[in-house]
Amino acid sequence: RVMANVLGTQCLNGSTIGLIFALGALGLTIVLGLMGVLNFAHGSFYMLGGYITYSVVASVGNFWLGLVAAMLVCGVVGFLLYLTIVRPLTKRSPLEALLALVGVSMIFVQAAHTIWGPDPKLLPIPFGKVHIDLFGLDFHYPVYFLVAMGLSIAVLAGMSLLLRHTDIGIRCLAAIQDHEIASCMGVNVGRVSSLMFTVGMVVAGLAGGLAGPVFSVYPNMGIELIGMMFVIAIVGGMGSIGGTV
Repeated sequence: RVMANVLGTQCLNGSTIGLIFALGALGLTIVLGLMGVLNFAHGSFYMLGGYITYSVVASVGNFWLGLVAAMLVCGVVGFLLYLTIVRPLTKRSPLEALLALVGVSMIFVQAAHTIWGPDPKLLPIPFGKVHIDLFGLDFHYPVYFLVAMGLSIAVLAGMSLLLRHTDIGIRCLAAIQDHEIASCMGVNVGRVSSLMFTVGMVVAGLAGGLAGPVFSVYPNMGIELIGMMFVIAIVGGMGSIGGTV
C-alpha cells in the first residue's frame, strides 16, 4: 500500500510537471513551425511569467491575479519583441535571428538579476491539501497540483480549438504548411505571425507562473528549460499541439 501511494503521488507529480512543460513548449513549436525562427528567448518569458506572478503574490497575496498579470506582461513584451527584433530579422539569415534572440535572453537574465536578485524566490503552494482515497490509494495531495493540471489541460484544449476551429487558427496552420501558397490564398502571414507569437509568449508566461510554486523562480530557469522545450517542439512536430503533449 505504501508503494502504491508513492507511485500514485509520483504519477500525479509527473503529469502536472509534464503539462506545465507542454504549455511552455507550445508557443515555441508554433513560432518555430510558423516563422522558422529558433526563439531562444522563449525561455525568458517562462522566467518572466514566474517573476511577475511572484511579485504580485508578494505584494497583494492573490495568486490568480499574479497569473493574469504574468500573461498580460508577457503578451505586451512579446508583441514589442516581435515588432522590434523578430519581424525585421525574419527575412534574413536564421542564424542572425538566433543570435539576436540569444542576446535578448541574456538581457532578460541580467535584468532579472538586477531587479529581483540572484537568489531563488519561493512561491507558497496555495489551496492546501486534499485527501485522495481511490482505487486502494490513501494519501494527502496538494490541491494546487490538481488545479495546475486542470488549468494546463484547459489551455491546451483551448489552443487546439483555436487552431483547428477558428479562421485565424486555420490560417495559421496553412501558413505553417506553406508560407507562399498561404499568402497566395489571401492569408496575411505577417499579421498571423504577430498574433501567434504574442499568444505563444502569453502561454509561456502562464507556464512560468504555474511552475513557481512547483519549483522556484530564479534568473536561469528559462535557460535551463529551453533545451527541453526545443526537444519537445522537434520530436512532437512543429505546430502540433498533440505532438507537444
